[in-house]
Amino acid sequence: MNRFLLPRLTPSIIRLCFRSTSTNFGLTNRDRKRFYKQVSIIESSPIPTKYEILLDQHKLKTPLGNIITIENEFLALALAHEWNQQIKKIDLASMHLNSLINTLIDNPLKLTKNQHIEKLMYFLDWDTILYRSDQPEEFRQLQIKSWDPIILFINEQFHTNFQATCNLNTKDLINKNDRNIIEKYLLNFDESSLNIFLFIVEQLKSILLTICLIKQYRSIENIATLSRLETEFQISRWSNVEHYHDYDIMDTCSKISAAYLIFYCLNNNITRTIVTNETN
Repeated sequence: MNRFLLPRLTPSIIRLCFRSTSTNFGLTNRDRKRFYKQVSIIESSPIPTKYEILLDQHKLKTPLGNIITIENEFLALALAHEWNQQIKKIDLASMHLNSLINTLIDNPLKLTKNQHIEKLMYFLDWDTILYRSDQPEEFRQLQIKSWDPIILFINEQFHTNFQATCNLNTKDLINKNDRNIIEKYLLNFDESSLNIFLFIVEQLKSILLTICLIKQYRSIENIATLSRLETEFQISRWSNVEHYHDYDIMDTCSKISAAYLIFYCLNNNITRTIVTNETN
């Protein structure tokens, strides 16, 4: 049974999550046994408020050895909870919050803000929902029914004129004005937010679907389904491959959910949780 204890210590606030034990300390082996008894967060800096994650008394670090510090208490608690959920073995492949936060801190590709935007604009040029198949007819109609409302929403929100095509050889499908509008929108975000934005786009293969998600126009499950519309169509015709397709959609939703949580925390004023009952 999980328990979060909220003792108020001076000068730090620690959140404790108790679980059972294992052995040695190391964070790079995917099949590593759980080596810690408890997970906690500690307030390491008062102004601005920053939090660190402790595995027992060890500070959690990134693969490059940087101490993980998070300015958002809600996000720090979420990361601590993810580590606490590793019961017997540490499955890093399923720890999407941990992976994304490591990437934000280490920035292994050393991408700048402008480079992030450049990569994002490449996805706009080949956006999934803009380039369509005209065969079979049932799938063509499904694309119209599923993707046209997305394009309409984007055009209304940004006063753009995005249009879909079935011709992959179409040149200049996206006009210069529409590109400039989307690029200006992306410039509103900082480097960390763009990093997460890019991760979501890479999962969906669509910057337009990602914008709809960020603006909360559709749910994560719906956005994920729309990004793999052809797969869903094939399933409807030829049935599901047991376990594989279900795992695929659940894994995609899990990754996008983790990324969206980080993006939301970075861009909304959720910095501290409110504790009404103090434990002395």
